Amino acid sequence: MEASVILPILKKKLAFLSGGKDRRSGLILTIPLCLEQTNMDELSVTLDYLLSIPSEKCKARGFTVIVDGRKSQWNVVKTVVLMLQNVVPAEVSLVCVVKPDEFWDKKVTHFCFWKEKDRLGFEVILVSANKLTRYIEPCQLTEDFGGSLTYDHMDWLNKRLVFEKFTKESTSLLDELALINNGSDKGNQEKERSVDLNFLPSVDPETVLQTGHELLSELQQRRFNGSDGGVSWSPMDDELLAQPQVMKLLDSLREQYTRYQEVCRQRSKRTQLEEIQQKVMQVVNWLEGPGSEQLRAQWGIGDSIRASQALQQKHEEIESQHSEWFAVYVELNQQIAALLNAGDEEDLVELKSLQQQLSDVCYRQASQLEFRQNLLQAALEFHGVAQDLSQQLDGLLGMLCVDVAPADGASIQQTLKLLEEKLKSVDVGLQGLREKGQGLLDQISNQASWAYGKDVTIENKENVDHIQGVMEDMQLRKQRQSLTVNVNFC
Repeated sequence: MEASVILPILKKKLAFLSGGKDRRSGLILTIPLCLEQTNMDELSVTLDYLLSIPSEKCKARGFTVIVDGRKSQWNVVKTVVLMLQNVVPAEVSLVCVVKPDEFWDKKVTHFCFWKEKDRLGFEVILVSANKLTRYIEPCQLTEDFGGSLTYDHMDWLNKRLVFEKFTKESTSLLDELALINNGSDKGNQEKERSVDLNFLPSVDPETVLQTGHELLSELQQRRFNGSDGGVSWSPMDDELLAQPQVMKLLDSLREQYTRYQEVCRQRSKRTQLEEIQQKVMQVVNWLEGPGSEQLRAQWGIGDSIRASQALQQKHEEIESQHSEWFAVYVELNQQIAALLNAGDEEDLVELKSLQQQLSDVCYRQASQLEFRQNLLQAALEFHGVAQDLSQQLDGLLGMLCVDVAPADGASIQQTLKLLEEKLKSVDVGLQGLREKGQGLLDQISNQASWAYGKDVTIENKENVDHIQGVMEDMQLRKQRQSLTVNVNFC
């Protein structure tokens, strides 16, 4: 039975355990009857609840029950006393009925209790409030009976509610944490899968621990929350609301929660490692798949400046797509480095392997992109030199084709000198074309080293034939025009 379930009844204070004790260290149970008719069912429920609180060791010392009948009628008191034999266990040793000074018929009351003595199983005495100290020390009696023991029923009830809530939540939490921790220790895949579905406890462990510490602090201080003078009291001492029980629950919670935090840390680390591994494979698979296919498809160098520029633009688009994956690589590399610095030796080998695999693929792909960019730049420069040389040859040819007779010898010499200068310029351009062409040929010959098994013989042959064809064509054009100059002016 929980206090929260019968809270309206408990608030009526039909009975209470003040924390006081008799001379045998037995607990004192007080039943304060009032002018209004007492609901016996509610009183029975209250007694059942109160008597479920003390430990078995405490119950064995026996109870002293104080029935305060000063504001009640004799028949009500009698009913309550007779009811005690059914509600209170056999450990009841004494029932003190506090009577009004002048009200009940002494002969009637004495006769009734004497008559029921054997059947009741405990001693019943009638006593005035000021005579209770004959049986109970004043410091163990509340102020209602002239004692010095302080008791606040609502404060006690609030503590009970907190205690029961803490006990219920902590016990449930311990079961959940044990299930999670043990499931993690077993390493059974099916078990782990079922635990993962409800990995978070139903209540926050930090909140439960804080509640427990606050409760324990109040129990140990034994003070009223609202007492201005800070009067010490003990209605919830070790026998009523066991501090050891709270301490034991707190110790168990701390132990299981520490294990749970480690389980969460390991799980978080595994999850992080799995996420990194997944992202690494995404980067690797794209670079070795679609990324490499894009590069495999781009082998040409173009046959003109415009064609080379178009290929460069296409290559920039490919680089742009790669840059997004390279950004992921940088982020992953930082995450892996952070985990490596954390020093978890069990993951070092796997992390280093992932880091190495990722770096190898990214650097290889970056090198191929750079190689392709350099190749296209060399092709663009080659075509630029070829175009300039072609324009020079066209200009020279134009001069040779002009059908104008020189006016005199000086004009002939001047024209011849101009033609020789243009031929020298063509020679310089042709030499530059050969150098650019040879450099481009050398780069093309290196393409096979990162062809990923692709047969690039045909593509390379086309590029080589084109370069050599351009250089041979320029050489022939230059030779023809040199011959024409020699024929016309020699």
